[in-house]
Amino acid sequence: MRVYSFSTRNRGTSLLVGLLVLGAGAALLVLGLALLAGVAVVGGLLGTGIIAYRALRGKSAAPLGRSTPVDGLDPSLEVFAEPRTIAPNADDQLRRVDD
Repeated sequence: MRVYSFSTRNRGTSLLVGLLVLGAGAALLVLGLALLAGVAVVGGLLGTGIIAYRALRGKSAAPLGRSTPVDGLDPSLEVFAEPRTIAPNADDQLRRVDD
């Protein structure tokens, strides 16, 4: 694996490069947050536009489907997992004998 290092004899140059790297990271973070906020604003505007369009056209929102009520549950249709046990390991048995 390659390892890259930065070395300089001037302390001021090292400090400047370090600050430059931190500034680039902060700029990328701010850019990412700005893009995320932009997506949220565009989504909100699009949703508001769709609601306004439907209100002007006189169409209400599509009703949600209702589920049919179940009269009762049939216990004979229940499925249970078969209980399993963990087989003891040969090493565990040897440890128990030695103890």
